[in-house]
Amino acid sequence: MEVSLPRPSLGAAIATWIALGLLAIAALASCIALVPLSQLAATEYPEFNDLRVPLLTLGLAFGLCVEVILASTAVLVGFIRQDEIFNPDAARLVNLLATSVAVATVLAGATLAFIPGPPLLAFAVIASVLVGVTLFLVLLVLRSLLQRAVLMRTELDEVV
Repeated sequence: MEVSLPRPSLGAAIATWIALGLLAIAALASCIALVPLSQLAATEYPEFNDLRVPLLTLGLAFGLCVEVILASTAVLVGFIRQDEIFNPDAARLVNLLATSVAVATVLAGATLAFIPGPPLLAFAVIASVLVGVTLFLVLLVLRSLLQRAVLMRTELDEVV
């Protein structure tokens, strides 16, 4: 007995992939722009020149995490579209997604040590860390749900 669950339409999947691709391009462009912008900021504000390398490193690492998150999400959309979301590879991708969110959150939090600017900037960083922690916790819950669903489907396949 094969149960057919509703899948997203091809149009919805393609629209999602396009949106994720556009976000990936924007994230890559932001990372590329960070290098000259950091040099410009170091030239205009020489008192912060010693912060250029650490902040640039944190920014580029954060951008890499965003790229991994977007790529993992795009592959997961493909798994959902092909009705293979209960595949162990999907569970590994969700683990990669959660790990990338955790690393990005830690990187965002690490910038607090280097922020010499206004308190409002520190509040924005703290808010982004709180959002990252919340997203990480939601991903952990969703990962456990996916693992249970995989186990239940495996058991059902054995029974049938």
